[in-house]
Amino acid sequence: MCGIAGILRIHPQGDVPPAHSSIPDSWLDLLDTAIAHRGPDGAGRFRDRAMRADGRVADVALVHRRLAIIDPVTGAQPLVTGHGPDVRATVFNGCIYNHRSLRQELEKAGRSFTTDHSDTEVIPHAHAVWGDHAPARLDGMFAYAIWSRTDASLVVARDFAGEKPLYEATIRNARGGTVYVFASTAAAVARWVRRFESEVGGGGDRLSCNPASLATWLRLGGSLVPLMEQVDECDVRVVSRFETQSNDAGEQYDTSCRDWYADLPVRRDGDEEISPQAVDALIGRAVRSRLESDVDLGCFLSGGVDSSLVAWHAARAAQEAGRTRLRTFTVQMPDARYDESGIAGHAAKVIGTAHESLACDARPAEHLSMLIEQLGLPFADSSLLPTYWVSAAARRHVKVALTGDGGDELFAGYERYRAAEVLRRSNGLLRLLPGWLGAGAHPKSMPAKLGRLGMAARGGYDELLAVFPRPMLAALAPGLTPAIHREQVQFPADAPRRDFEWYLPGDLLRKVDTGAMSVALETRAPFLAREVVDFGLSIPLDTLSKGGRKGLLRAAARLHLPGEVVDRPKMGFAIPISDWFRTDFGGMRTLLMDAVTSAEAFPVDLLRTELDRIFITRLMDEHARGVRDHGQRLYLLLVLALWCRAVRRW
Repeated sequence: MCGIAGILRIHPQGDVPPAHSSIPDSWLDLLDTAIAHRGPDGAGRFRDRAMRADGRVADVALVHRRLAIIDPVTGAQPLVTGHGPDVRATVFNGCIYNHRSLRQELEKAGRSFTTDHSDTEVIPHAHAVWGDHAPARLDGMFAYAIWSRTDASLVVARDFAGEKPLYEATIRNARGGTVYVFASTAAAVARWVRRFESEVGGGGDRLSCNPASLATWLRLGGSLVPLMEQVDECDVRVVSRFETQSNDAGEQYDTSCRDWYADLPVRRDGDEEISPQAVDALIGRAVRSRLESDVDLGCFLSGGVDSSLVAWHAARAAQEAGRTRLRTFTVQMPDARYDESGIAGHAAKVIGTAHESLACDARPAEHLSMLIEQLGLPFADSSLLPTYWVSAAARRHVKVALTGDGGDELFAGYERYRAAEVLRRSNGLLRLLPGWLGAGAHPKSMPAKLGRLGMAARGGYDELLAVFPRPMLAALAPGLTPAIHREQVQFPADAPRRDFEWYLPGDLLRKVDTGAMSVALETRAPFLAREVVDFGLSIPLDTLSKGGRKGLLRAAARLHLPGEVVDRPKMGFAIPISDWFRTDFGGMRTLLMDAVTSAEAFPVDLLRTELDRIFITRLMDEHARGVRDHGQRLYLLLVLALWCRAVRRW
């Protein structure tokens, strides 16, 4: 687990500056600073220049920050393999769990390895042997870039589930030159774009939001959308890379990476008989595949079914291997209504782990500002804060932690999946539910849920996830009205699959990576093993939900865990953000007032639209008086204002 960044610059024919002025050290310093928190154990850089087949000269520079988990002695990066014209240089963030078996296979194919057991080294050799099919052979979480001197190309790839982030931007000019930059954080890329424009393009202030993407983000708060772009003559976007690879400084081409989503299995209809034992064995194999580490490893344990089942299998594997007892961690939340430490402690006793209930260092206003600055995106899921707190507490004891991420999307764990099915079968009758229903009620109350169901019937499945439903968003940002209503109303036949492809990588995995890597903690998600993914996305929904929400997975968990763990209501990793905005816990109301009411909170030149300040003031007033609960909406506006403030500093 690390931080990676790099620049590929292809010069117009006949215009080749000295290599170090082509990619100045100051650019690399900027990228390095922005990813330094991800890798405290080592730093490295690589530079090279080569001639392309079309006669243009390409310069490359790779930057790496290392969190040493596997092969701490010989696994430093950038990793350079080959000699002379066959040189490949690799920077890699993540973990390849099947690296030992791949190494054996590649050695039989004639490849020679220089490291002891580095998982990084299998990546360039895999590309040398299997080409575009190499990423599909990797069982792991990864974002990597490989420079090949042979054809002066850069291949960039990201794992199919989106565990490891990768952001990029491309600048082209009319004379045939191209500059491509990538990094593990959006902040690194956005800062570099502003630096490049100020030094080369003569501007520096033209980085702004894509209006259609901003409309989507304001509705949902976290998604795989290109939020920022360069306008006028430059084609520049800061995006969250999805499943493609990149070559020729950002010009995309089809590979097996792109086909991964197309190749995911089709959901079968009806109901099937699948034994809990088969599901349990599937999860067990996935957990064991993710236990290799040269440093201390533990598990996050909330006491819910997903993390408890992962911890049970990890504890059994540790016991069979003769290792010390598995360590599990939960964090004591500052509000008793959201504290799962009690049930987590009970689950740990049943499982037999060395459990620690960790005190929470809750300074939400300070920590939120820091996290948004590091990420470089206005990420609007408030559970980012407790994710950071549990990561910071666990990092004092381990460098790797297993999580239960992916269990809800793959085993139908959300209540909204039942709502989606009701919407599909309602023939539009639910449109009659009035929009004001549940307006003043708690968000989890029945009137509020019925109100959201009516909104979804009129606006589509995403309204079940929306922070700002379409009508409210039109009031907040009137200038975005065309973009808001351009989206078609959709009721997906397979809502869990939709969430796996968009909500999971755009929200949950981004949250975990941001919170954990802020303190240099590697997290691993056994539920995202490809075997589990293929199973969860192919099994009929009726089979997954037999016996209630996540029924099949719960049946597997009952083989090892008591009913009070398996059958307890889902709590979620949440904080009472609505209350904190009223009580000023941790300075949150003060931060909200300072950031959102500032005259420059939402600059039009950056957002390319104007937010209605009167409407925002009304939201804040209604929330403060308890007339309506706008906690999540105010949180979204807060992080947007914090992000705008950060961009101005860059």
